[in-house]
Amino acid sequence: MCYSLWTTNLLRRCYTTLNTHASSKQPVLIFALAIAILLLHALPAFAQGSSPQEKPRWGKERIETVIIGKFASELDLTPGQAEQFFPRFRQFQNQMEELQRQQAKRQRDLEELSRNPETNRDQVNQLLMQQSQDEEQMTASKRQFLSDVSGFLSPQQVSRCSILMNDLRTHVQKFMDDRRNSRGSGHSKQDKTRRKGF
Repeated sequence: MCYSLWTTNLLRRCYTTLNTHASSKQPVLIFALAIAILLLHALPAFAQGSSPQEKPRWGKERIETVIIGKFASELDLTPGQAEQFFPRFRQFQNQMEELQRQQAKRQRDLEELSRNPETNRDQVNQLLMQQSQDEEQMTASKRQFLSDVSGFLSPQQVSRCSILMNDLRTHVQKFMDDRRNSRGSGHSKQDKTRRKGF
């Protein structure tokens, strides 16, 4: 029940985002249908488990909506392309998130070793080698994803997709910063109003 409610809410947000970004030539309802297919096929993990910790956070939910809207509008996907693209993209994202978690852990391990005077050289070399392997795997995953989608995207769309993927982290970070700043300015205005009241 919670998953169904979450899916419904996300579809509404996807629809709003696409309605904002999609061109007049591209019917928004068709994109909403494609996203519904994405949610059914590419997000099954969210349906598993019942504990609150396993439910998607509002922040992640909003970020995914922004990403979907960004790719749908920038790539000018047809309905058929969207139906094929988004499940593959979600799978690619899952792979990248796992690799990034591994990278973050190795970075923390390196930081710990850097503070230890008795650090073993072999431990450092092993972590550096693992980091290098993770980076190679990230590059290979991206190359494989672009190769997969090139079967139904035009060369222009594939090249644009590659650029978007490189800029994705920056775009998401900007979205989060903008939200933080807007919240901060809202709190600041409230504080000023309270001070005037006193």
